[in-house]
Amino acid sequence: MNPQEAPHIRPYITELMNLCATKVEEFRLLGYEEVNLDDVWRFVCAKLPNDAPIHRIVDFILSIRVMDFMNYQTIEAFRGEL
Repeated sequence: MNPQEAPHIRPYITELMNLCATKVEEFRLLGYEEVNLDDVWRFVCAKLPNDAPIHRIVDFILSIRVMDFMNYQTIEAFRGEL
């Protein structure tokens, strides 16, 4: 199931995407120019269960560290899933 289709997430998807966009801007300021919104959202969806409450999703997005995100990207690249 696509997490965007979860009934408890659907009303907040715009705000969640805005948070992800803020995280993308933060990563770009740190020199990671290739990061995009879809990459960050895919990371969030991969790391959290579909039934995670909204406050947990928001906390997770705000606390994503560059190192954790880049480790995920590297593993996905090796798997051939990017």
